[in-house]
Amino acid sequence: MAINKYFNFAPAEFLPFQDREVLDSVISIDLKTREGNTFENPEFELRIVHDVHNYFATDLMQRIRMSDLKNEKLVVILPSPENAVFLSLASALNRFKISCRNLHVFFLYEYANEEGKVAPWQSPYSRSGHFMRYFYNQLDASLRMPMEQIHFFTTENVNTYSDELAALGGADVAYTALSWSSGIGAIDPEGFPAKSLDEYLAMGSRIVTPMAEMIAHDSLRGMFGCAGDIANVPPCAATVGPRDLMASKEWIDLEYLVGCGGVSHQRYPLNLALLGPICPENPGSIMRLHKGTCYTVPTVAKIPPSGADFDGILDTLAEIKKKEEA
Repeated sequence: MAINKYFNFAPAEFLPFQDREVLDSVISIDLKTREGNTFENPEFELRIVHDVHNYFATDLMQRIRMSDLKNEKLVVILPSPENAVFLSLASALNRFKISCRNLHVFFLYEYANEEGKVAPWQSPYSRSGHFMRYFYNQLDASLRMPMEQIHFFTTENVNTYSDELAALGGADVAYTALSWSSGIGAIDPEGFPAKSLDEYLAMGSRIVTPMAEMIAHDSLRGMFGCAGDIANVPPCAATVGPRDLMASKEWIDLEYLVGCGGVSHQRYPLNLALLGPICPENPGSIMRLHKGTCYTVPTVAKIPPSGADFDGILDTLAEIKKKEEA
């Protein structure tokens, strides 16, 4: 019994995806039933694991290890801040003397101000600055990649960042995470307006003004004290585009944000991305077109309890009434 049967309403106007029937249906599906290669693309899979950080760090360490052993270039797109992963990865690389000499790093997105000026990595507001502090600076100096192989977003290179990535043959692997409305980092429908899926998939790097819920999403991160400090989140972002993710050889998506009490605002966007239509209004859905894996934790994957609780209350009240009338 659906809750909205008793109170009908349209989704908020600012939301890019408005199909109420789809929105209600995707959130009621248990992702455990879709684990593995159960999607339209057999090269894409969902895996529900207890420690997404561990899978992220292990996967990237193995790729760096093989690039060192084979002396082959490794190009990655990284989300940041992922400080726990950065610290664990740097520690393991130091312990086993694995060199990052062949590693080229690009970033999923970086903050910018209202004038489109990109935060330098030295700024405390820089996302890539966390990579420098918790990964690069933690590595033994002999194991570090040259600084020119760390490709920071700058005010000058935003519009050519995709070309810079393509010049290296594209990413060997792109690591991503979803925002509140199923955007991919700062890739959302407002910043990447497209009339067709093909047009959308061809769009490259740019400055965007993220949707309001993206600001709220980021304000819950540790870099803002996990405090919902929305006034302290920069209002714009420099971001890669769908073109860069689709050109990567492999795509790994990471969903693990869980607050106190098991609350996760990633449940809805993940279900929408994995089970909703593949279209520009549902950015996360395009990962299903690509070879890759989505890792998520059980708390994010489970069905929200509100609908079941509501129906349970009605059943309980009906039983009480039946006893009273007997």
